[in-house]
Amino acid sequence: MVSFTALALLATSAMAGPVARQIAIPENWDWQVENWEAGCGRSGCYYNFNVTVPTIKGEIAGVKAYCHGYEQGYDNSFTVPSTYETCQLLEGVNNGVAARFSLRENDGQGFGPKEIEVSFLYAGYEDRPAYNFSGSHEARYNQFVAPQLNFTITPTKVFGIA
Repeated sequence: MVSFTALALLATSAMAGPVARQIAIPENWDWQVENWEAGCGRSGCYYNFNVTVPTIKGEIAGVKAYCHGYEQGYDNSFTVPSTYETCQLLEGVNNGVAARFSLRENDGQGFGPKEIEVSFLYAGYEDRPAYNFSGSHEARYNQFVAPQLNFTITPTKVFGIA
């Protein structure tokens, strides 16, 4: 039999725990990628670009960042996902950006990873938790064959960070 004291203790500890709050992805919040360049060699592929995450007035402070990184996994036949590389902030503070290549598909027809994945960290403040927004775009390999590209990424996922 469960005692009243045990139930009271359980109830108060559940109420005292952190409460997860969800946040919506703002409508029409497109991130601008500029000067995209990517190429591949025997040891894998690389990317570099600037990304602007616009400010949502009164809600989210935007940033501009320079991102560059390499595909990881050469030693494992590209079966290991690349880790996110932190991007260098050019404008804005407190929030952060990171990027990585998606895992290379092993379909025998591919040339490098199919997507670039970008993550925006909306830093927590006082009682507001931090949130991570992420989106992706087709990775185009334009090194030596085409000018740098510009495109947009629309975030499709968001989750809270404890």
